[in-house]
Amino acid sequence: MECPPTPYYPPPPLATFPALLSRFISRIFKPSLPPVRYPSEWVDTPAGLAKVIRAVNASRIVYFDLEADSMHHYHAKICLMQILAKGTCWLVDPLAVDTDPLLDALAAKPLIGHGLDYDLRMLKRKGFRPVSIFDTMLAAQLLGRSAFGLAALIRDHFGVDIPKEGQKADWSRRPLAQDLIDYAAQDTYYLPALHLLLTQELQSKGRLDWHRESCEALVRATQRPKEDNREDAWRITGSSKMHPRQLAVLKAMWDVRERAASDRDLPSFKVLPSDLLLRFAECVPAEGLPEERPRLPSRLAPQLRDHLLDAFEDALESYPDEWPAPPAPPRRPPKAPHPELVNDMREIRDGIAAKLGLDPSLLAPKAVMMAAAIEGLSSAENVREATQWMRWQEGLLLEPWMKAASKYRKKR
Repeated sequence: MECPPTPYYPPPPLATFPALLSRFISRIFKPSLPPVRYPSEWVDTPAGLAKVIRAVNASRIVYFDLEADSMHHYHAKICLMQILAKGTCWLVDPLAVDTDPLLDALAAKPLIGHGLDYDLRMLKRKGFRPVSIFDTMLAAQLLGRSAFGLAALIRDHFGVDIPKEGQKADWSRRPLAQDLIDYAAQDTYYLPALHLLLTQELQSKGRLDWHRESCEALVRATQRPKEDNREDAWRITGSSKMHPRQLAVLKAMWDVRERAASDRDLPSFKVLPSDLLLRFAECVPAEGLPEERPRLPSRLAPQLRDHLLDAFEDALESYPDEWPAPPAPPRRPPKAPHPELVNDMREIRDGIAAKLGLDPSLLAPKAVMMAAAIEGLSSAENVREATQWMRWQEGLLLEPWMKAASKYRKKR
């Protein structure tokens, strides 16, 4: 997949010397400064949407972001789409207009964005797949940046501190406050210059192909159906070592919590945090009654409190044949790697990563390393099948790993 040509965009005007001087003075004297206004156009009508589609169709590349409401609602949805095309940041309201025609236009254009994993997974629900992407977060990671959030990159490259209030905002509210509109517009405002700078740096370090392949892999990953076994969703982190009676309590109270969250359209954690469900389950002995049980928050509605406590009591009184089975033990690999091979592989990976200034997990996450070790590194073909890694990762690790494995194969 060929990386789209990047037109030149000058650094944002806020990155000028006067702006930097103003920031320095403001930190000393802290004058009251007006909020920054980022140019944008709100779109919530079919006529406005048609203008956006024309701008997208006339663009070679499009800068993109979206905002959802998963932190505030049980049934998460896309609440805003930020699209920078033909010099305008279009703030499209999916709660007011049908965005399917817009998504059709966007699917034909290379998209530039930051941390696109979540965005693409949300759009996958509508059948969306981009022709290609350039993820600025992936670029920063492949350049060895320890701080690769959008705010950190904007601060490092342009000397601008952007507010973080919008990260926890409820984007489904209408009308949106002006500060949230500005927050949404700024997310694409800096992308053209950031795209250019990161592309140049990737190219100078010979890592542009690494990034292109990583972006392709991200698109493929977001298109795969997510394994979402709702029947076992109640088996939350921390429950794996519980005995069946405790699991019965956990599942009963979890079911009540989820029904309440769905009925109220609230995230589950806002109804009742999962750690409290675990504490209720953990207080249950294998036989008899608990000596003491946790307290529910006083903020809970009386009816919900009664339902949760009823579920707790009913689970205590249930019969063993009604209790959930403990989780199945993890399947053991068909063969274990040589006890010293994994250590050697880790040392090789970490040494290469250090020379490149990269996080070692970018070269090979633990799962990839174990898959290669278990396979035994007997041949390149077998390793590729076991790891499903990218070509640039293979180019760095395959030969030294196979060389390290050869001495253990001789011992056997």
